[in-house]
Amino acid sequence: MKRFITDTILCSLFIFGIMGAFASLTFLKIFDAFDPIGEMFSDFELTDIVFSQLQDDPIADERIVMVNIGTLNREGIARQIEIINKYNPAIIGLDVMLDAPKEWPEDSALTRVLSETPNIVIGEKLVGLEEETGQFAMTIKPEDHIVQEAKLGYVNLITDARTQEDLKMCREFTPDEVVGNDTRYAFPVRLAYAYDSVATEEFLKRDNDIEVINYKGNIMSFSSAQYGMKYFALDVYDIFDENFAPDLFEDKIVIMCFMGQYLGDTETTEDFYFTPMNENYVGKAKNDMFGGVIHANIISQILDDDPIDQMSDRTEIVLGILFCLFNVFLFKIVYGAMPRWYDGITKLFQLFEVMVLATLMIYLLLVFNYKADFTLAMIVIALSGDSLEVYHGVVKNLFSKERRKEVFRVNRRFWEYQ
Repeated sequence: MKRFITDTILCSLFIFGIMGAFASLTFLKIFDAFDPIGEMFSDFELTDIVFSQLQDDPIADERIVMVNIGTLNREGIARQIEIINKYNPAIIGLDVMLDAPKEWPEDSALTRVLSETPNIVIGEKLVGLEEETGQFAMTIKPEDHIVQEAKLGYVNLITDARTQEDLKMCREFTPDEVVGNDTRYAFPVRLAYAYDSVATEEFLKRDNDIEVINYKGNIMSFSSAQYGMKYFALDVYDIFDENFAPDLFEDKIVIMCFMGQYLGDTETTEDFYFTPMNENYVGKAKNDMFGGVIHANIISQILDDDPIDQMSDRTEIVLGILFCLFNVFLFKIVYGAMPRWYDGITKLFQLFEVMVLATLMIYLLLVFNYKADFTLAMIVIALSGDSLEVYHGVVKNLFSKERRKEVFRVNRRFWEYQ
């Protein structure tokens, strides 16, 4: 039995060694040119199915109103703010970079309006992420004469994209970041705090560096899941023409942001993201949500006390090790007791395990708002059956002097016995 247990551990180490070798080759991108299928699935997670296919139709969040600024200059944005202010919003969020100085008429108009709007949060951008410390070096923010008494919130969203044209998949955000000696808060966190400080403080007590975004809906369908509209949106000239009910903005969170040159513009790539709500969750072709609407989803999640808990990396690794040891132990019994049945039994059991874990991942997120990650466990399950055969048929034989000699004693008349 002791030898059996030792073999189980050594075979498990062999499996993780294989995984490490493949991971190194993947890191070096040796096979990227030959892997179009892997590239297609690279931005897909199994739990995306929950957001794109399995959720109930959303209930409209009447606390939040979206306003498209289109390609307006600062004078036009100032005019929009003036009109919105007449209807007593609780807080206005301006998701636009105001760092570069403009001509005096533009800047003076916006500066004047902002000085008359104490209840506003303006976007800033964190830059210069230092890998060693995990901190940003500086912020790009409006000049002081523009900001005045306004609060600032960073609009950075987590993606792998380097440019606006790259695929921008957004699943997570950071509630706060450290810049120098200061703690900066995310744009949606600032807006949520201004609207409901108690709910926001409860959310921040989770003290997570990264939070999973609990997507619930969009302003309209941009190749996203066919759900109802979650957030009411007004286009540029709806504001100028005051084409809305008088009480639409009263005591609401108003997010002013770019949502295309007009509502429904799908040709732009500016601040336009892929999200797990995209109906085409494999091989995505069209973006489905603007950055401002992602901020709205985050605000809803904070105010509704509806966060998503996430499995830690440590738990994922421990589960992967346990599944590996369990499968190797079980398959060694089959290998020794029923060798002729080995391939059939192990393949069926592996398929069953993977299906159960995949279903469990979806169920936990859908019902309990818990994002489990059994990826490592699934990989070791998939490798365990064949790897055990390689371990017994090659690795162990290499450490036997007598069996190594068999390599050079090939039966040249083997076909006579076939």
